[in-house]
Amino acid sequence: MKTKVLFFIICSLMVQTIYSQSYQWRLLTDSPGKTGESRFEDMHFINSNTGWVVGYSGEVFRTNNAGTNWNLIFTSTFGSEFRSVGFFDSNTGLIGTLIQGDSNKILYRTINGGSNWTAVTNITGRRPQGICGISIVNENLAYACGRYFGSGRVIKTTDKGVSWNLVLSDTSLVRTLIDCYFWSPDSGIAVGGSLPNLMGSAVVLRTTNGGSSWQRVHKTTRTNEWCWKISFGSRDVGFVSVERGGGFAYILKTTNNGVNWIDIPFREYDEEGIGFLNENTGWVGGWTGPTYQTTNGGTNWQLSGWGTNLNRFRFFSDTLAYAVGDRVYKYSRGPVGINLTSTKIPSSFSLHQNYPNPFNPITKIKFDVTLDVRRLPYGKAGETLASRSAQDVKLIIYDALGKEIETLVNENLFPGSYEVDFNSGNLSSGVYFYKLETERFSDVKRMILIK
Repeated sequence: MKTKVLFFIICSLMVQTIYSQSYQWRLLTDSPGKTGESRFEDMHFINSNTGWVVGYSGEVFRTNNAGTNWNLIFTSTFGSEFRSVGFFDSNTGLIGTLIQGDSNKILYRTINGGSNWTAVTNITGRRPQGICGISIVNENLAYACGRYFGSGRVIKTTDKGVSWNLVLSDTSLVRTLIDCYFWSPDSGIAVGGSLPNLMGSAVVLRTTNGGSSWQRVHKTTRTNEWCWKISFGSRDVGFVSVERGGGFAYILKTTNNGVNWIDIPFREYDEEGIGFLNENTGWVGGWTGPTYQTTNGGTNWQLSGWGTNLNRFRFFSDTLAYAVGDRVYKYSRGPVGINLTSTKIPSSFSLHQNYPNPFNPITKIKFDVTLDVRRLPYGKAGETLASRSAQDVKLIIYDALGKEIETLVNENLFPGSYEVDFNSGNLSSGVYFYKLETERFSDVKRMILIK
């Protein structure tokens, strides 16, 4: 009798709570690139739906539906080495490059959403030798800086990128610049290093008058390191990743709007991308590979379980963000891409054969999550009866050699039947495996991709 009552209560609550999942990072399965290989350099979104990704090989990809689909809209014919990107609106944008030997190829502008690009030649003063960072401030104003191995300069536009003026070129302050961030038209920071050969110290510069003057507010005491990317979790609290030539790495943190900075110990890691959702929760990625997460403002870090070679984060709110590295990732409420097909409690756990199989490029994978009656009478303080019926479920894709390709599901799910789509994206033809894991169940099945 007790079991029937429990089942009735759970079923009545499940419909109300099934989608009350936590916010998580997930791979956008149609995004360009190959999981675990190389990376894209930069990304910019003008709203929650429309964004661009640029790669070092000279490619521009665009999405108009929040990352669900991506289209290759431009392939460079004037050289590659695309390093940075920023858009004023859906039509007008900028690309910074590291193309060497021609100062007319460091910055390009589009007025048709990225389909075509024209070199920007109207730059007054000494030009940077490359553009590593772009900060779009409003519909007309932007700053750009570069480059990471020499010529630490900042330029500024007030007419949507048509013309630019040099606002920083002081080798006594900085010799390399990688990123810049402005929280208002007049106030912002630029970060880089003290020597042009990347053997110096990490440096942070700050301006409060639109770049007319700059102050060096921080220089690390170590050498063989340089600042890389900037992220502010609030107006006052910000972080800068510090890349090193080798050895133990640090992160810079400010709690007073960039006036003062402290060095936070991190680990031996090749830091690059950094992103903070708020003052406490953030992530760091880099060439070393995996992504790390903190929930206490950088005091402690642990592996996050998502993302590889991350180089840029873009935040819209505390519920929506994007990140780019080997692929494009999205932070939003889960479950994403998981369809609850039935709330009827299955008699057992099961993993079904994908359909269609063979497939190209999308196939559906179905699985059943049953009730773990052992957890119902007990639980942690504050847990409801319904929450105790949910359990951790993972669905992971592997290649024929056992290398993890993608995590399709990593959720706390209630009992029921589920269906998820797997988009093979840029994967090559061959045999792949998918594995369902819970605390009490594990099963693996084989599928074939034919392109």
